[in-house]
Amino acid sequence: MKKAATLFNFPTYYSLPSNITVVLNYPHIPVLSKPTPMALDELKSAEARIVYLRDREVVLYRIKRSKMWQVRFRLDVLVLGRRKWLRASTKTTKLEDAKRVALDMFDEARFRERTGLAPIAKRYSDIAQACIDEMRKDLSVGNGKSVYKDYIQCIERYLIPYFGNRYLTSITHNDIVEFENWRNTVMKRRAKNSTLLTFASAYNRVHQTAVVRGWVSERIPIPKLSIKGEKGTPRNAFSTEEIVQIRHRLKDWYTTATGKTRQLRMILRDLVDVLYLTGMRVGTESNALEWQHIEWHTDKGVRYLRIWVSGKTGARWLIAKHELVETLNRIHSSQGDLSKLSFDELLEKRVHRRLFSYEDGRVPSDFTHTFARLIKEMGLNEADGSTNRTLYSIRHTYATEALLAGTDIHTLAKQMGTSVGMLEQHYSKLTPTMAADKLA
Repeated sequence: MKKAATLFNFPTYYSLPSNITVVLNYPHIPVLSKPTPMALDELKSAEARIVYLRDREVVLYRIKRSKMWQVRFRLDVLVLGRRKWLRASTKTTKLEDAKRVALDMFDEARFRERTGLAPIAKRYSDIAQACIDEMRKDLSVGNGKSVYKDYIQCIERYLIPYFGNRYLTSITHNDIVEFENWRNTVMKRRAKNSTLLTFASAYNRVHQTAVVRGWVSERIPIPKLSIKGEKGTPRNAFSTEEIVQIRHRLKDWYTTATGKTRQLRMILRDLVDVLYLTGMRVGTESNALEWQHIEWHTDKGVRYLRIWVSGKTGARWLIAKHELVETLNRIHSSQGDLSKLSFDELLEKRVHRRLFSYEDGRVPSDFTHTFARLIKEMGLNEADGSTNRTLYSIRHTYATEALLAGTDIHTLAKQMGTSVGMLEQHYSKLTPTMAADKLA
């Protein structure tokens, strides 16, 4: 074995035993260590600097191919009769910061080792990315909820940028307060209750991922995000008369366009009918709708169309209004090869085909702008001179009409895949009207 002074080209006035390696950054500050399987080859080629901490229990080093300080230390656990080395990056180029991070990691690892957990605590960004990967995997195989997309957006846009380099167990209540102030600044508004619930759910899901993977003990308390914000403004519905106007205009609106735009307007007509006659959510539930999700359901000698949808609150059956049969027959007749089947045969065969698709089978990515253009042309895009209406306003119209018609609020909540509390919150102003016959 070559002497370290020769190997690292150090001044010859250092006289060292052959079993000692010297790695220097400055000639007047020697640091001694015994060779290890990892260190010697890597340090030889990298001309690294080594710094020892905690009576040489913690080793900081920097290798040539990276500006970041690395840390290694031994754990008490034995692997093949030897204490296991743990190595990680401090993710900083500053020595003082690296010392602080290294000691935190060492103390955390020893504590976790004593409590039977994984010895290394993952940074928030690593846990969050693992959480995102899990949700995306579930979505890709059809097991995920559509709300996962909202969680992923919250995590990627807000939680990782703010908490990324921290450890989950080190987040304090003050950190949460500062994060919420920062988030509102980035959003340029104070978040509403519904938005805060999404943030809280996304944050909790990251925590749960850490618990399930053994990165954090469920016994360690983690501060929670606030779920109290500004109350949401009531959703503006279209009146029954306005819906009639929109549906009538859609009958021939497509004739003023060509190509894909023409097809998109024809599909939009079908979509508006389905939304208005079922109350399903636009996007999360309507986009995935296929013929296989529709069937006849007979109750007390009457046939009803029953539709299976999956949205942010899970999957459910809903009952469509009888008028929807006409719309579905129109869609059926426009889908070339399927038109050879009778409508009943189509439903019986459980055909795997989207209802809202172009002639080539592709699915439109978005109807929002097309619908916005339609109602703007008709002068129906605003209500009360302020709030812009959207396709989602049709769902509000469905709920309003159902409640005014005397539909039980519990039945309506199941049909729409929402809670009684949510209906009461948004439609409480209708209560006196609904009970007028009892109150007068």
